[in-house]
Amino acid sequence: MEFVQHSINWAKGETTEAIITAIFGLLIVICSLAFWKFGNTPNGKALIIPLLIVGIIPLFFGISGAISNNNRIEAYQQAWQENPQKFMQDEKLRVERFDQIFKYTYPMAITLSIGGAILFFLLGSPNWKAISLAMMTMGLMAYFIDHFAAERAEIYLKQIKESIEMFSCL
Repeated sequence: MEFVQHSINWAKGETTEAIITAIFGLLIVICSLAFWKFGNTPNGKALIIPLLIVGIIPLFFGISGAISNNNRIEAYQQAWQENPQKFMQDEKLRVERFDQIFKYTYPMAITLSIGGAILFFLLGSPNWKAISLAMMTMGLMAYFIDHFAAERAEIYLKQIKESIEMFSCL
């Protein structure tokens, strides 16, 4: 398999993840709208805005990620045809930079999840409980998304390094 096919598979995986993220965001927005329409308790009404915010964020990032990663496929093919070695080096640098993001997102996800749980049990008002539930939802969602993105990045980076090594031996 040519290296460019690994890059295309990477982009397709990122697109799939982005679509799943957008769907999850849409479901949260729908839940928020359901609380707006049918929520008649203080806790139910308090969830409307926090869930709407937590739903719009992944919906936006999911849609934009799906579009940008889908557009990358053609750019990958063109860059591969122009200069395969430069393409592999550029991808190696890009994925190594991308991989650095997880140093920040994992602690953020854990902080949101644990902080939300602590706030939920410490603060009694419906608004704070809703905010804490939204924090926990956002933290868990970020952790799940990053877990699979990190796994794909690790596999792709390994393929990049192997391809560069093979290409330099030729």
